[in-house]
Amino acid sequence: MSKRIKIIILIIVLIVTILSILGGYLYMQHQEQEKNQAFFNEQKEKVTLYLKHNIPDFKTVTFTNEEFNPIGISIDGYINNDKNLSFTAGKDVKIFSCSDELDKMFKEPRKGYDEIIEKEETSLEMPKEKTKTINEILSDLKSYEDQIITQNKI
Repeated sequence: MSKRIKIIILIIVLIVTILSILGGYLYMQHQEQEKNQAFFNEQKEKVTLYLKHNIPDFKTVTFTNEEFNPIGISIDGYINNDKNLSFTAGKDVKIFSCSDELDKMFKEPRKGYDEIIEKEETSLEMPKEKTKTINEILSDLKSYEDQIITQNKI
């Protein structure tokens, strides 16, 4: 092989290597952005639920900013298309600050996000059925058997 061909092969290998590294880096950046967006979407749902349960006149929520900061996260927004009803919420709505106008709209006592979720989970539990005795079960089976026999005779 001539020296020229070796240089061309070396350049092609370097270009492929650089493109592979760049592609991997861009892919990782994209995955990180998707993960962050999913996280913020989940947090927005929590803020919306918190507002629905604590503000009787709640209609809509508009989110204006979302960011990671040194103390956690920050989600800013306002409700009912009124920028005077603004708020800033932290992760899992553990930190929540709002404008004076919005503060006046809250019903008291305010329910925390964890309390709201706990209440919803307990309200979704299925009521327990009455436990039947063996005699009741045998009686039910006998009545089903009688129905089947009656239907087959006709």
